[in-house]
Amino acid sequence: MTSLTKMALSSIRSVRRAWPFAFGRDFGTYAGAFATKIGLLGSEWYEFQPSLWMRLNIRDLVQQTILLEGVWDPALTGFIQSNLSLNDVFIDVGAHVGYFTLLASRRVGPGGRVLSIEPNPFALDQLRQNVARNGLHNVLIEHTACGESRAVVQLYLHTESNSSMASLYSGSAVGSTGVEVPCTTLDDLCQERGVRRVRLVKVDVEGAELFVLRGMRRIMRELRPAIVLELHPQLLEDVGTPFEAVLALLQDFDYVLEPLGGHANYVCRPRSTSLDDGRTT
Repeated sequence: MTSLTKMALSSIRSVRRAWPFAFGRDFGTYAGAFATKIGLLGSEWYEFQPSLWMRLNIRDLVQQTILLEGVWDPALTGFIQSNLSLNDVFIDVGAHVGYFTLLASRRVGPGGRVLSIEPNPFALDQLRQNVARNGLHNVLIEHTACGESRAVVQLYLHTESNSSMASLYSGSAVGSTGVEVPCTTLDDLCQERGVRRVRLVKVDVEGAELFVLRGMRRIMRELRPAIVLELHPQLLEDVGTPFEAVLALLQDFDYVLEPLGGHANYVCRPRSTSLDDGRTT
């Protein structure tokens, strides 16, 4: 990290901690984002957890939060860290730049495995850099969207201020840029990569969660992992997949859904574990 960037981020953190009012608390953050936009500050490596590094850009909402707070979505962070153990398998659908991928890789250890899936080619580049920088050999990165069938699809990119909101549906992304990306089902991908057990699946795909679930029926039926979904009402409406449709599909596979909190996250657990809890082959 350059001395200028280090000084700027330290100052912004100090102001945010000490500022006594809600109004004006984010002024330093906006100034830092503007400084990055005009080239005074750039993407920098940041040790957000002991011995875990990410290359982060303060202009991006998710990355900005990690830079300044050291954590993104505390409720989901805590859930993933407390529900993964050594040798587990974690699937990160919509990995973005790899925050949860990195945390999960550390939790499951060398004997575990992380399947990290991201369709956005720009986020994918950062994801690869972050995984490589930390030497995480238990992470397998896949450049693909996940849905209910194989296809080549159009991915609409959000503005640089929130790159995590790239979407397969134009109404969910603020921006007109679209790129073609491959799409596959999670069932097919896991079979092709030899994934035979799964402890936890995280799905954050900007309203298209139902289509991911439709493409992982075998996983839900046979492997019975816990699933964390971000089910934002407006995004679901934009895509045309009501919350009730998601709930109905989960109930078809004997899953129960409960709110986790944070960013509209829900935990889905199999009611029956007769097919094991996902830890054994």
